[in-house]
Amino acid sequence: MSFNGFYKETFEFLFEIAFNNNVEWFSQNKKRYEKYVRAPMRELCTALMPHALEIDPNFNPNITTSVSRIRRDTRFTYDKSPFRNHVWIGFRYPKTRISESSIIYFEITPEGYSYGFGLYMSSTEFMNAYRRRVLADPEGFLALAKKLEKSGFYLDAESYKRDRFKDAPDNLKKYLNIKYLGWGKRFSGVNDIIAPCDIEDRLIKEMRLMKPMYGFIRSIQRTVQGD
Repeated sequence: MSFNGFYKETFEFLFEIAFNNNVEWFSQNKKRYEKYVRAPMRELCTALMPHALEIDPNFNPNITTSVSRIRRDTRFTYDKSPFRNHVWIGFRYPKTRISESSIIYFEITPEGYSYGFGLYMSSTEFMNAYRRRVLADPEGFLALAKKLEKSGFYLDAESYKRDRFKDAPDNLKKYLNIKYLGWGKRFSGVNDIIAPCDIEDRLIKEMRLMKPMYGFIRSIQRTVQGD
């Protein structure tokens, strides 16, 4: 299945719901959401799913649950607004939350879009194992990291305020002094993903670039989990 791009109405809806974040407005505009937001995101997810499964056959193959819901779960949050104004595709393992899973994602907002991969709430055990792996083979890790950076990906991670690895080589410090691990690209504006466009082909190529580092992350995660 080929994906031709989003509608301008997709982003109009996401912009408007931010200022009309209530059940009554959504009920009146639900058909807009289904046609211009949910349907194209599911179409794109369907087009990308075979390529995601080539990277990791254990990803959840269900299209419906791989696309985020517009309705928020407000049970455990201070923010009680019922709806999101952004939507994402998340390729991850079945019955796992975004925060606990190795994920490849694509997200749209009213102002732009982004994509990438990582383990965004990494456990201390995982991060310690990751650092040991990096220090054991710095040249191998840097080859993976530099290939991503050369293609425009940035290290999407929160750094510690203080250097915790003062004895490590300088070229490794930014990869060690982080709380979690991810890589991404972010774009302002949405005109280049409105139909007709080549976003499907672009994402397929980008996912191929993600594969080696994703495999590196997963290999560490499997070791930590004893898989």
